[in-house]
Amino acid sequence: MKRLALLLFACGCENALDQRLAIVDAPRVLAISANPPEVKPGDSTHVAALVVSPAGTNLSALPDWSLCTAPKPPTEDNSVSTDCTNGVGLVDLGTTEIALAPVPMTACQLFGPDVPPGGFRPRDPDATGGYYQPVRADAGDAGLAFGFARITCNLAGAPGDVAHDYQTMYRANATPLIQPLAADVDLAHVPASSDVTLTASWNAPETYLYYDPDTQSLITRRESMRVSWFATGGALDIDASLVGEDDDATSTSTVWHAHGPGTFTLWAVLRDSRGGTTWTDATVTVQ
Repeated sequence: MKRLALLLFACGCENALDQRLAIVDAPRVLAISANPPEVKPGDSTHVAALVVSPAGTNLSALPDWSLCTAPKPPTEDNSVSTDCTNGVGLVDLGTTEIALAPVPMTACQLFGPDVPPGGFRPRDPDATGGYYQPVRADAGDAGLAFGFARITCNLAGAPGDVAHDYQTMYRANATPLIQPLAADVDLAHVPASSDVTLTASWNAPETYLYYDPDTQSLITRRESMRVSWFATGGALDIDASLVGEDDDATSTSTVWHAHGPGTFTLWAVLRDSRGGTTWTDATVTVQ
């Protein structure tokens, strides 16, 4: 059975990574991005996967892409329906580095707040009020992975005037911009058994409209940002860094502990709380 990864690039999740997962010791999919990260039903987005191995980023990896069209029954606890993990309820998007993913007109019924067919219940929004279309990547030796593209849906249960204002004023998410990794030493000449401070930086987070069901009003919030750190060797002090929506910081750091000599790859995967995902990497030579 292939390994299955649920890459929550569009769910507002803030779960901590297992430290063991930060060290890449086998082929894996670290992230899936959608560009644009949020679309309306009937529009399309481009999806790409960060496929890696102990040798570094696999630029030649061509995943088999599929769109999941099976809603998740209320009896299932997974992030996607087992039909999609088992190869049922999929629409083939081809085998390619970057796939065009058309979001169905029924996406807000299948995965959003609209009443779905077949006795399923509408989905609950995430912490930012968002809903998501699952996309599957079969990356061969790197395993199966699912990403989630955000869908722009109408508000459910809101007063008519509030729903109208939301529909006319809400702005879809855009992909955050990440800068090349910065370090406090020359990464081409790192002494063995030394500590390297790595810093990931990004542009100012976006603000967005959010419907507060308690007050039945729209409020403006700022996206939180999360950086997940990975390496092909050594050790990381912090493997996941969160900058909350009340924090105006645009950078975060971790310490990578270099072990013996060799060439290593480091990755920083940046996710905003509305589903925008991007990444950067660096090659390190330990002497």
